[in-house]
Amino acid sequence: MQRHAAFLGWVVLPTSLAVLYFGLVASPQYVSEAQFVVRGQNNQSSPGLSSLMMMAGGGSGQSEDTYAVQDYVTSRDAAKLLLETQNLAKVYDTPRADFLARFPNFYSGSTFEHFYWYYQRHVIAELDTTSGLSSLQVRTFDANDSQRVAHALLVAAEKLVNKMNERQRRNLIDSSLRERDAIVARLRDLSRQIDDYRNKVAMLNPMRQSEPVLKDIASLQSMLMTTRLQVAQLQATAPSSPLIPVYQRRITALIDEIATASTGVTGDGKSLVPKISGYDDLILQRKLAEKELVTTTAALDNARAQADRQQLYLDEVTEPNLPDYPTYPRSLADIAVVFATMLGLYLMAKLIISGAREHQIH
Repeated sequence: MQRHAAFLGWVVLPTSLAVLYFGLVASPQYVSEAQFVVRGQNNQSSPGLSSLMMMAGGGSGQSEDTYAVQDYVTSRDAAKLLLETQNLAKVYDTPRADFLARFPNFYSGSTFEHFYWYYQRHVIAELDTTSGLSSLQVRTFDANDSQRVAHALLVAAEKLVNKMNERQRRNLIDSSLRERDAIVARLRDLSRQIDDYRNKVAMLNPMRQSEPVLKDIASLQSMLMTTRLQVAQLQATAPSSPLIPVYQRRITALIDEIATASTGVTGDGKSLVPKISGYDDLILQRKLAEKELVTTTAALDNARAQADRQQLYLDEVTEPNLPDYPTYPRSLADIAVVFATMLGLYLMAKLIISGAREHQIH
């Protein structure tokens, strides 16, 4: 009798309770499933080629960004978002749900952490390494609720991908943009310095404005050379010619005029040399800055192009379906699990007790 009572208490009673619960009490639960993949623009390919690559076990456009999206849809942030936007608390606290399956229930708390533990068992995201697709499964007590929540999660995941794109774009472009803006600011500052310098020396372009003076000096030097040749010829052919003193006075006048003109270019005081040097230095700095601007602009364009190539996209391979029939509870399987578990515990306890008795006898 004790053996029968133990078997009834350990195996038959729990199995009977499981039959009563799963057969009469357990609420039907509907699962809406969607499949998606996260890929970049450079990974886009035709459906046929993509299928062949997946069948061959090749690249499927997956990256660690796919795992980031999967982690997000099962995260606390996603749970909080659904509580705020989809009234998720009412979805699981509904008259359709039985006293064991709903949240909150008598055996669990009602804090957000308890809800999150419950949420993780009803929202599942997994990666199929064979096909390279991620599947999202949402389980609720109403088919429409399951589809609605799954769709909201995909929308939230797409927003996450867009946010990741924006962050990545900023990381790639901002540094190049700052360098370009710094060069532009430097060019503007150099332009102001050149304007101030022109006002200071009262010359628009010291180099160009000195060219006429240099031409006059060159002309005077040419005349001086010609006059000296004439004097040398006369002294050789006609030493007593009255033109010799005339040419000599002309040479003296030319030398004085050349010295006066040269003093305006290279002498102290009003010399053009420091004015030309200061102006040339500013112009050289501006040319170098312009070359740097061309280089940084090209780098900025390259960064923008790279950011465009690295854009991520969430492709919905299959949209959340509207389930026609409940997936849970799996009554027969669950009853069989209860029976097998309790039977195993019963047999294990029986073996332990038998072994203990034999040990006492010996």
